[in-house]
Amino acid sequence: MKLRDRTAIVTGASTGIGRETARLFARAGANVVLAARSAEALAQVAQELQPCRGRSLAVPTDVTDGQAVEAMVRKAAEEFGSVDILVNNAGLGLYARLAEGSMENVRRLFEVNVFGALNCIRAVAPYMKQQRRGQIINVSSIAGKIAAPYEGAYAATKFALTAISDAVRLELLDYGIRVITVYPGPIDTSFRESAIKEIELPAAPPAVRRIPPVRVAEAIVKAARDERPEVYVTWLDRLAVTLKGISPRFIDWGMRRFYLRRHRAAKGK
Repeated sequence: MKLRDRTAIVTGASTGIGRETARLFARAGANVVLAARSAEALAQVAQELQPCRGRSLAVPTDVTDGQAVEAMVRKAAEEFGSVDILVNNAGLGLYARLAEGSMENVRRLFEVNVFGALNCIRAVAPYMKQQRRGQIINVSSIAGKIAAPYEGAYAATKFALTAISDAVRLELLDYGIRVITVYPGPIDTSFRESAIKEIELPAAPPAVRRIPPVRVAEAIVKAARDERPEVYVTWLDRLAVTLKGISPRFIDWGMRRFYLRRHRAAKGK
């Protein structure tokens, strides 16, 4: 898809991946609708985008509120005349034991990561169907393919998002709507700090290198241009998922070595 003069809605646009994605879309000449809960943070991002070719519109939105999401999408269509791209990026993390942790926190996670994404998909679908074109880009994670200890609930939401992508891709194909799933690995953002923490995890091992959020944003914008159904941000992410399919035991061994043992060692200090 050519991005110039298209309208892209980016959720979670106030920080990290969302912020960088909005910037790259605007630089490519797209009109960008910035959606997140913080009006102040969105206003700052909108100000940063002013020199870009594309116009921007900040709409404070909580994706768990279906009516608010519908109002945001309606405002985007009224302002720019179309709804061409949705980037479902808003997300929340949770570090907890599945067998012992708070169910309230798990439900909160699903409200944001799964039902929030569905609210956005359901809101843009009528506009895209009428236009007979559009893109829905769901930002999943390699956690949507490989679940790690103490991040099982988060992984479950990303597995769910992968399933949603696969199903809705087929459901909307005849309307000219393309559904794309992006699978980032570890990212150098404030996501870990802003996650709900029932337990403290030790620092990641040195072998785990976190990439800057702009790398993910570049992959998202490239995916919008190329319309490939699945995108891995780095070759290591793809390799890890491939190894999981070939040898689940090897991945389990790696998880025990790098997560469980380090967590136990941290507890013993």
